Amino acid sequence: MIVSLRVAVLAYTASSDLRANRKAIATAVEQAAAQQVAVLVTPECALCGYPAATGMLNATSCELAEYEEELLGLASKRGLVLALGTVSPDGRGGVANLAVVGGAVPVQRLAKRALTPADAAWFAPGPARSVVVRIGAWQVAVGICYEVRQAAWWYAAAEAGADAAIVLAHQAGADPDPGTKAAVLPALHAARAAELAMPLLLANTAAADRWLDSAVWDARGRCIASTGEGLLVSELVHRESLDPWYSTVRRDALAAWRTR
Repeated sequence: MIVSLRVAVLAYTASSDLRANRKAIATAVEQAAAQQVAVLVTPECALCGYPAATGMLNATSCELAEYEEELLGLASKRGLVLALGTVSPDGRGGVANLAVVGGAVPVQRLAKRALTPADAAWFAPGPARSVVVRIGAWQVAVGICYEVRQAAWWYAAAEAGADAAIVLAHQAGADPDPGTKAAVLPALHAARAAELAMPLLLANTAAADRWLDSAVWDARGRCIASTGEGLLVSELVHRESLDPWYSTVRRDALAAWRTR
């Protein structure tokens, strides 16, 4: 039986002030470590600010790389995994929207592939690949925002052995069909967790115009914890700890996917 995984989300509004963002994240690392958290997840672009909201992109700042290294070093010292939202030049003349996972595990860098129109104004899409990080007995998939809408991403993560998923997001802004995203997005995340019996942790911005709060959905698709702002600590329970029916759901869903 796989033991539960203690996780945390930092729900906050990142700005274009790198120093202020770094301080907020470092404080969250310390608070999470004090509560024996195994993995802390920040929102998308947490270190630099989401450019569609801030109106600027700090992709080439030396401070950005320095602060990333500092925060991952702090996470390593405190014995937890940090999933950090940031950006970086992609080496091809563009800018990558990144989830950088490190600290208590070897560093992996995932560039966001599924871009919204707002993203495309600032970022180049990353390569198609799954990032699954081993944290204790758990295999944890890492995604960024819009990717949760992509069935192919979700099933690729499960095929790679993911037991749970963490998603860094900036799900906020004007809704062209007012009220729709606020109604649909929580249901979408619940359905993603339920269809493959895979717990889902969402770290969303705390911006006033966010469409949904940061939250945790369990392997049944139930929302078990949420917060609009601040540090949210929760426990992920593996599907093997639930009724065997949930493992059957996952097996059958993957079998159907492979024969589509």
